[in-house]
Amino acid sequence: MAEKYSIVVNKLELELKRMRAEGKTKLPSEKELCSTFSCSRQTVRTALEILEAQGLIVKRRGSGSYLADDTVRNMTVFYITDDCDRYHSPSLISGIKTELASSGYGLKTFSTSGSSSEEASIIKRAIEERTAAVIFEPSHDLIPGPVTRVIEEALDSHIPVIWCNAAYPPEGALCVAPDYRQGSRRLADHLKENGRKNIACIFRMDASIGREGYEGYIDSVFGTELPFEDCGALLLTYSQEKEIISGHEKLLSDFLEKISSCYDALICQNGMLAHQAICLLRKKGISVPEDITVACFDSGCYYRDYGDGMTALGYDNGVISKALAGTACALAEGRTAKDVIVPLKWM
Repeated sequence: MAEKYSIVVNKLELELKRMRAEGKTKLPSEKELCSTFSCSRQTVRTALEILEAQGLIVKRRGSGSYLADDTVRNMTVFYITDDCDRYHSPSLISGIKTELASSGYGLKTFSTSGSSSEEASIIKRAIEERTAAVIFEPSHDLIPGPVTRVIEEALDSHIPVIWCNAAYPPEGALCVAPDYRQGSRRLADHLKENGRKNIACIFRMDASIGREGYEGYIDSVFGTELPFEDCGALLLTYSQEKEIISGHEKLLSDFLEKISSCYDALICQNGMLAHQAICLLRKKGISVPEDITVACFDSGCYYRDYGDGMTALGYDNGVISKALAGTACALAEGRTAKDVIVPLKWM
C-alpha cells in the first residue's frame, strides 16, 4: 500500500494543474490541507517537500506555498507510434507540433517498430520525466502485455494518456479516433448500393481498429442477402500486415487467388493494404474497379498518391491533429476533456 504522503502528493499534483488552469497561484494552508486530506501535518509537510524538490511549488517563509513558475514545468508531450515515417504519420506529427506550439508545448516522437516492450519503456520514461501528456497509438492493443500496467502507472502519476486511432482506451485514458465500426458499415453499404453482391475483407485482429472494422463489415453483410463465408475474410496479425506492405506477396496473393472468382468487392483496413491488393489483382489480369471494387480507410495522403482504383473513406489529418493536441493541453492543465470521434468522409 502506498505511503500516506505519496497519496497526498498525487492528489496535490492534480490540484496544482487545476489551480494553474484557473489562474490561482497560492496553495491552501497546511491546516486546510490536513483537513482536506484527513491526515497529519507531518504528512502534508512531507508531501509539500516532495513537490518543492520536484520544482512544482515554491515555499515562502511566513507566506505559504505557491505554484512554481511555468519555466520549471515539463511542457513536452510524447507521441508514440509504431513508425513515425509511416505514410500518414509525418503530416499528423507536423500538425500536432504546430497545434501544441501555439499553447507553448513541445513534442517528442518515438517509433517502436511494433515492440510492446519498447512502448512500455517509452511510457516509463514519460513517467520519470513527468511529461505533460502522452499520445499513444498502440501497435496491437488487443494482446495483453506490459504496456497496460505501465499506462496504469502513468495515470496513477497524473500523466494524461490519449489513445490515438484505437478503439478501447484503458480506464482513465481518453480516446481520439474515427468510428471504424460505423465507417466499415458505410463502406460495405456503399458497395451494396452500387451493385456489389459478394464482399470480402482484410482486417487485423490484434488491433482494436481492425476488430471494429471487421465488426462493422459483419453488421452490414451478415443477415442480409449477401453471403458470408469465413474464406472471404483475411484476418492478419501486425507482423503479417508488415510483411504484405513490405512486398512479401504470398499470403495476400493466395487469398486474392481464392476470392477473385467469386467476390466482386474487397474492403481493406488501410490504403497500404488496398494498394498492394490492387497491384496483385491487376497482375492476375483482374480489372479494378470493374471486376473487383477495392475499398479502404485512408487518411488522404496515401490515397492521393496511390489511390487509382480505390474507394476510400478517410479523415482530415488536420482535424485529428487539432483534437489530439487540444486534448493533451487540456489534460496537462487540469481542465476537463472528453473522447473525440473524428468524422469520416469520402476521399
